[in-house]
Amino acid sequence: MEFIELADYPLPSGRVIEWLPTATSHWADWPRDTRAVSYNHEHHLRDAVEHSRIRDRRHYWLGHAFQIDGPLDPQAWRTALDAWIDRHEGLRSHVAIEGGQPARYTLPAGEIRVQPVDAGAPTSTMATYRLVNGLLDDGTSPLRWPSYVCVTIAGRNGVTVIFAADHSIMDGYSSVSTSGELLALYNAARAGQPAQLRDTGSYVDFSQDERIRAAATTADHPAVDTWRTFFLEDTDNDSPAGTLSRVAAAPIDLIDTAETPRRGTQRTLSVEVLDADAADAAARIAREHGQGLFALLLAAFAVTTTELGAGRDFRTVIPLHTRSDPQWAETLGWFVGLAPFQLDCGTARTLAELITPAGEELRRTNGAATVPFARVCELLGTQPSISFMVSYMDIRSAPCAATWTETGTCCLRSSNVSTNEFYFWIARTPLGVTLNMRYPGTTKATRDVHRHVLRMRDLLAELTRYGDARIRPIEGAPLSW
Repeated sequence: MEFIELADYPLPSGRVIEWLPTATSHWADWPRDTRAVSYNHEHHLRDAVEHSRIRDRRHYWLGHAFQIDGPLDPQAWRTALDAWIDRHEGLRSHVAIEGGQPARYTLPAGEIRVQPVDAGAPTSTMATYRLVNGLLDDGTSPLRWPSYVCVTIAGRNGVTVIFAADHSIMDGYSSVSTSGELLALYNAARAGQPAQLRDTGSYVDFSQDERIRAAATTADHPAVDTWRTFFLEDTDNDSPAGTLSRVAAAPIDLIDTAETPRRGTQRTLSVEVLDADAADAAARIAREHGQGLFALLLAAFAVTTTELGAGRDFRTVIPLHTRSDPQWAETLGWFVGLAPFQLDCGTARTLAELITPAGEELRRTNGAATVPFARVCELLGTQPSISFMVSYMDIRSAPCAATWTETGTCCLRSSNVSTNEFYFWIARTPLGVTLNMRYPGTTKATRDVHRHVLRMRDLLAELTRYGDARIRPIEGAPLSW
């Protein structure tokens, strides 16, 4: 499973249909919902309002693409989408900023129905991409409802489905489960039977519960203290107002201003670093050290940065899911908290020596993700800018994971604009482990990312083949992050 931009997905040419969720009234006339908005959603919404004010709109949508063999049954597909919207309350809710505060409006199940809209039939794949990408960008703003879009393309050998939603209502795990749920609902509708899906909770309810818990959090909470320590170590003084720019021991200028790309358009890359057998071998080695595969992969990531001159003190931020209750397991929403991670690679001579310290650090800091990061910042009086992040998801048990290859299933993300963000997403699938990334589109950043991922892949190959891998001496100039 790759996590890529739409430009990297092989779209066919053909008839494009947009399946438009339709309510009987504008969202401003919906019933007022007094349940609170999550910290993630509010921060994201306020950021979108500010960018809209200066006419600098950014896109932060997540999505999914997959293929269905044969012609699409339009009535069954409408029924599937209607049932999916009824299933997830977040798709029937909208939040706006009114009087400086978030205001939520929500419709009950059964009040929204999908209508097909013919968007045209481009004659080339490039024209199809431009049309579909425009529909996704235009239809996923958190300032509008719906902030999600479903498009089908009727090609020669079947139908390609593309779904996208603004990040405020969808996270990575939600994106991964999309095709499985939609296909289950579609096949059930065609058979005239109910879909066999587990019950799910409401992200709106989760947001309310999270806000109550966060409001009761004080500055002496362990999660806040973990971040306070990380911030203080990141700065040269005693102020917690760090920027998290120092994620390695030797900070450098992230971008050569002479080659900064127009508006900071980012490049992307997706590389398999372990095949299925090698991933199993790496997991066994991690278990022998009493740790999980993520600890091993983080150790390898950290060692690689050290080898390439970024210093012995590896520092980054890790997104962790907050689906702490079974009812949230398959709920569509943004269930993500953040935790700091730090690993001293200085005394280690082999990769295996760092697996246990990496796992211990994960366990030490993962509680920091239980308090929304925005609440932590409120309590510490700081507004850090996170420019380096490493994420991990084990998605082997996701619905339809075994058929992802034959159905051309991929997770999608919008293109991004930034001159200093380096984001890495590691995913374990039935086929192995992929490392997906986006980074500034400069010559130096591109060279550094390629150097890093190729060395990390070689390091992991040596580890899985021989049971360990020797750390090389530091070489080259420091990396860009």
